[in-house]
Order: sequence, then structure tokens, then C-alpha cells
Amino acid sequence: MVTQSIILINIIAFFFMISVGGFTVITNPSTNLLINFGASHSQLVFDYGEYWRLFSSNYLHIGFAHLLFNMWCLFSIGLELEKSVGSPFFLLTYTLSGIIGSLVSCLYYSNIGQNIVSAGASGAIFGIAGTLLVISIYFAKKFNMNQFNYDYSSLIFFIGFNIIYGFQVTGIDNGAHLGGLLCGLFMGSFFVIINELNKS
Repeated sequence: MVTQSIILINIIAFFFMISVGGFTVITNPSTNLLINFGASHSQLVFDYGEYWRLFSSNYLHIGFAHLLFNMWCLFSIGLELEKSVGSPFFLLTYTLSGIIGSLVSCLYYSNIGQNIVSAGASGAIFGIAGTLLVISIYFAKKFNMNQFNYDYSSLIFFIGFNIIYGFQVTGIDNGAHLGGLLCGLFMGSFFVIINELNKS
């Protein structure tokens, strides 16, 4: 399954950073280490053309707690989405949501005159949450909950709580969250449209 592979890549990347960066699971990597490994930074992306950071930053984490929470979320909803849409579409959704989330983050902080270092899989995770939300509602309405046994109310709570919490606490990249979510909602809608066209 692609979900487990992505989780494994994130874990390997984190512990590889530990092995070369001189920090531990109870401390956080330095800003320079994150940048060297490919974290997102609006000045480096826009002024120096390092657009690859929009992708690579999704596989880095700013501390063990950050990694643990994101991988738990990814495991919880990623497997369900991958089972529903197939591995190729899941991987496309995860990747595009992460990239769009990173791009929105860079645009937001660039517009307010801040250049922060951003990393983490949360933009991509919000993307798969948005996609799963659209698809679960679609199947529930079109068929019935017995054929797609997923309680989408928990997804609504997850998305709503984390967006609100992000605006209350400093240091949370809501630009990445909202960008990833919007991309995920689009991908979910795209999947539904394709599914309907294939049946017509």
C-alpha cells in the first residue's frame, strides 16, 4: 500500500536527519538543517527558483511529536482513501495536495512579508481528508452507509477543529492546511465526476 510506503519514507527521512543533524527525538532540528534537507521557504522558492522544495518539504518534520501526529493522521485516513480510490489516484492526491499546500503557504507568508521555514505532511494530509470527505458523502448519498461504512462526521470534526486550532496557536502553518484542503476537495470532486461519467 502506498500509505505505508509514504509513512516509511517520512520516518526514514526524520531519523536520517537525526543521524547527521545532531538532534534527538526530544529536541527539534535546526532551521539550517531543515533548509538543507529541503524544507519550504518562500524566498528560496520564489527568488531562487527552488520549486522542488514545495514537494520535498512534505516529507520532513520539525520534531518527533510533529512526525508522530502527522503519521497517525495519515495512517488513520490514508488507508481508507487509498482503499476507496486506488493507489495511483491516492498518490496523486497526496502529492498535489502537499505541493499546493506548500505553495499557498509560501504565497501567504511572502505577501505578509515573512519568510518562515515550513515542513511537514499536514498539507497533504488535509488534502486526503478533503478528498475522503467528498467521496464518503458521495457514496453515502448515492448508495447508503452500509456500502461505504465511513463516518464522515469525524472528518468534518477533524478538519474544523484543526483549522480553528491553527488560528488560535502560533507556529501552525494554516496556509499549508487550507491549500491542501482545497486541493483535496477538488480532487474528491474530480473523482466523483469521473466516476459518474464512467457509469453514464
